[in-house]
Amino acid sequence: MLYGYRVVIMWQHYKSLNLQPTVPQQTRRRFSVTSDILSFQECSLQYEAFTVNGYEPALAVQRFYGTIVHQVLDRAHHHYQGKLGAPHGSVPSDADIEFYYREVENALTARRIRTVQNVRDQALRVVQRFNAIEGPSLYPRVLDTECRLQATQDKYILEGIVDVLAASSEGVEIWDYKGSNRPSLGTPEYERYVFQLQVYADLYRQKTGSTPAKAVLYFLNELAPNPAPSKQPVSATLEVELSPESVKKALQSFDDTVNTIMHCRSTGQWPVPQAPPRQATCDECDFRWNCNTARKLGRNYQMRHP
Repeated sequence: MLYGYRVVIMWQHYKSLNLQPTVPQQTRRRFSVTSDILSFQECSLQYEAFTVNGYEPALAVQRFYGTIVHQVLDRAHHHYQGKLGAPHGSVPSDADIEFYYREVENALTARRIRTVQNVRDQALRVVQRFNAIEGPSLYPRVLDTECRLQATQDKYILEGIVDVLAASSEGVEIWDYKGSNRPSLGTPEYERYVFQLQVYADLYRQKTGSTPAKAVLYFLNELAPNPAPSKQPVSATLEVELSPESVKKALQSFDDTVNTIMHCRSTGQWPVPQAPPRQATCDECDFRWNCNTARKLGRNYQMRHP
């Protein structure tokens, strides 16, 4: 009884309180250059399944290859910088690279990201060759690795990760490693890679106030053929144009793709890919046996059971 009386008395103190209803704030969704924009452009149906709906692919060959290449090379950079117990300024040996490779592979296996034996062997081979050919000249110039960049737009946050920032006599270069062969000029894959570095260049400009002196794509699979190359193959690198016009066009393309993704999310309707996905993308897709896009491309798959 006394407790109830106290509650009534306390309520009298707050009778005149006039609280305004809170206005819900709209949060900006984050969009990554690679895991959102490039993935959607490669195959919107896979993007819906694996990124939006969260399905787990049975065999992520491309994901394994790209991830292990990037993470092993990141360890190679840290090795040179003396952060992994090695003397500062020492280029990793083949044995060092293999040790870092096994570390990353074990971590990926724990996350159920696996691949087949020939892909594992090739990934190790190309990273060791890159380390031997490019390490002595590139590693001393490295300013930062796995550099995270982002910029807030009107409706979303644009973000990306640059593999390497490297110093040169002209300024800072941005480098991006690709675990693939160099695509042919004018193909959708070629245009997407160029677009990626142009967006990264503007993200870097927004963060630092200066445009990178150079943007370089490095295609590690150009190092795969035997016999092993003794120097950098001409086809291994591609310098990307960073004119204001080309960068502006890339940013507009990014914005258009974000708007398309947001529309698809709100309607639940996902269009077929605008450009044909790569053969490798279809080959590892868990939905390939029941995909009209694959059939139209003449890629007829049998149903794959677990």
